[in-house]
Amino acid sequence: MEAAMAGSSSMQWQAGEAWQAYLRQQRSRIGWAQYLRCRPMALFGKAGADDGNRVVMPASALDRINSALVEYPLMFRVQNAATLVEATNCGMLEFGAEEGFVYVPALTMARLGLEEDDLVLMTSTSLPKATSVKLRPHTMDFLAAKDLKQLLEFNVRQNTPCLTVGDTITVAEGDRRYLLDVVEAKPADAVSTLDTDCEVDFATPLDYVQRPAPVPVKVAAAPCQDCAHGSERRFVGVGMRIDGKPVETPPPAPAPAAGSSGKGRSAGEHVLRFFGRRGSVAVPPPGAKSAKKMNGEEDKEAKWFTGQKYTL
Repeated sequence: MEAAMAGSSSMQWQAGEAWQAYLRQQRSRIGWAQYLRCRPMALFGKAGADDGNRVVMPASALDRINSALVEYPLMFRVQNAATLVEATNCGMLEFGAEEGFVYVPALTMARLGLEEDDLVLMTSTSLPKATSVKLRPHTMDFLAAKDLKQLLEFNVRQNTPCLTVGDTITVAEGDRRYLLDVVEAKPADAVSTLDTDCEVDFATPLDYVQRPAPVPVKVAAAPCQDCAHGSERRFVGVGMRIDGKPVETPPPAPAPAAGSSGKGRSAGEHVLRFFGRRGSVAVPPPGAKSAKKMNGEEDKEAKWFTGQKYTL
């Protein structure tokens, strides 16, 4: 409750300060200011007048402007006289309104929170020429329009003589209407667009939806046959020889006999086997003849080992 009362007191104080400034301005005759009742531009009945930010004022306002020190082209600062919280700027369309009234575009009334017959404070002003502005379209389809440069130049030249940060302007293409928010302006927050070269940049449209990033699909590698049996397969490459000859694959090791194990082997299991025979091989002493006849043929086995025998 106290906060509401404090806010109301602050608004009343601002309204009182604005009224005192208005009276001082009237006495000085420098510039022009006047309180008028606002009406929607649609009631004025002029086609396309509601697309821009130009206003229609009474003929008496023109007489007072001519008798004051006012810069041309005419620009006006518009404020809701009840709040004076926000302000915007507009140009002049014509002097054809009824006495005590001003016709204001619908977007300007919406920004200032105005309704029909609300009191507004109109003050003459001077704005620097725009050098750069940034606009945010409400819809993505505006960026797909044909020849954006020509479309903007035509609409701004005809209907939008000034831009203020926070305003929403209309760009018409035939029967189609596009809405754009004024995000940035240089060299000031309120600039004139008349007779100037201005760079225009576009922010991300309001209805833009960012596409979700693709989720990487994890493909599980098929396990090798050796791994499936619980053993790790360490070398899975292909053997090659330096001389280019094919590599002979050794036969697989024989499986141990059923019921046998590495433990408890007999001494005979560690004996080397030569051509299927077990045991030591008799080697004749040096100088002895190693060939003997067996059925008319030499004993071939006697020729296999002809070295000298040693005992450890």
